[in-house]
Amino acid sequence: MRGSRVLPLPMLLPALVLACAVTLPNHTVPAGAGFGREGFNYGNDRMRAALYWPRGTLVAGIRPDGGSSATVNRDGSVSAKVGWWRGVPGKLVVVGRRLDAAAPPLRARVPTGYDQWGFQATGLTFPTVGCWRVTGIAQRERLSFVVRVAKLKRR
Repeated sequence: MRGSRVLPLPMLLPALVLACAVTLPNHTVPAGAGFGREGFNYGNDRMRAALYWPRGTLVAGIRPDGGSSATVNRDGSVSAKVGWWRGVPGKLVVVGRRLDAAAPPLRARVPTGYDQWGFQATGLTFPTVGCWRVTGIAQRERLSFVVRVAKLKRR
């Protein structure tokens, strides 16, 4: 067709990436940082999280090397552990929703037994794969990140 133009594949890829604008770490963790503020690679002075998945994508399933970043549950949901650091006292609440399609909300397990501030472990269960916004809330402080959740393809 006259006046129309076919874009080469490399020109189309940025649009695909923008479909899920994942959050990348904003901080390098020094060796031996532990569970203090310095040990968490994303956040601000009052709240931080450990985003350990490469390129913003949490991939569930057993890798060929036997390792795993997340688990595929019997119902097809994906579970992962995420560590948080709170610079304010109070209970951490974690909520999340899928951004690219309708889905049930994220389920978060925030176990007791941790101090009122500092390190807090959590278990997150994503009901489906897709693009998710996760928000941690402690008092009036909020920290959100976006993660793409995927599953390894079975051979």
